[in-house]
Order: sequence, then structure tokens, then C-alpha cells
Amino acid sequence: MRLPLRWIAILYGKTQADLAATSGVHHAIDIVKLLMAGASVTMVCSALLRQGISYLSKLEHDLAAWLEAHDYESVSQLQGCMSQLNCSDPSAFERAQYVRAVSTPPSRRQTAPRKPPFGTS
Repeated sequence: MRLPLRWIAILYGKTQADLAATSGVHHAIDIVKLLMAGASVTMVCSALLRQGISYLSKLEHDLAAWLEAHDYESVSQLQGCMSQLNCSDPSAFERAQYVRAVSTPPSRRQTAPRKPPFGTS
């Protein structure tokens, strides 16, 4: 989720397009982080495939509880509040994102062999 989070925070307010967040959105706190960065929507398809469609109700409940606990009245009030656009020093924000990108080692990839698709050898 790190890459979409970073680029959404940088692009928010610089384009008229809505920004959709994908990749690694499994919990309500992930949705909160991406909305704060400036996403208009988050895509939770993988989470729903793993947890079932009823998990959508839990995400909605947890998001509403987080908003209430942190005194936000709506998602629109939350959207973009942690973006580069709303940063007091935008160039420092961009430098920090660059430093984080080059200093963080790439995530370890799964080393188990992949299964051939649909039973093919």
C-alpha cells in the first residue's frame, strides 16, 4: 500500500481526476490512510474475496467508528488532509517521500514455486 499512498498524497489537488487506491487495502485503517492522502475511493476486492461480501459491513462499521472517535463528520472532511497540498512545507514533504523510497528495502517476495494455472503443466 506504500506506493499508492505516496503517489496519491503527492498528486492530490494537482489533477482534476479522482484518485482510486488499490493494492493492500484490507482493513478500515487502510481506507482511512488512503482517504487522508487524497483518494476518492479505495478498492477492497481482495479483502472481500478472502473474507466474504459480509466483510464490507465490518469495514463500513469500523470506518464510521474511526471517524466518530476522531471527530470527523464525513469522509469528505477527511479526504486529502494529509496530502502534500495540505502540508506546510510541500518541498520537505516531497523530499521525505523520496528519502523514504530510496532508504526502504524492497519487500521480500514469496519464494514458493507458483502453481501452473488451471491444472496445466
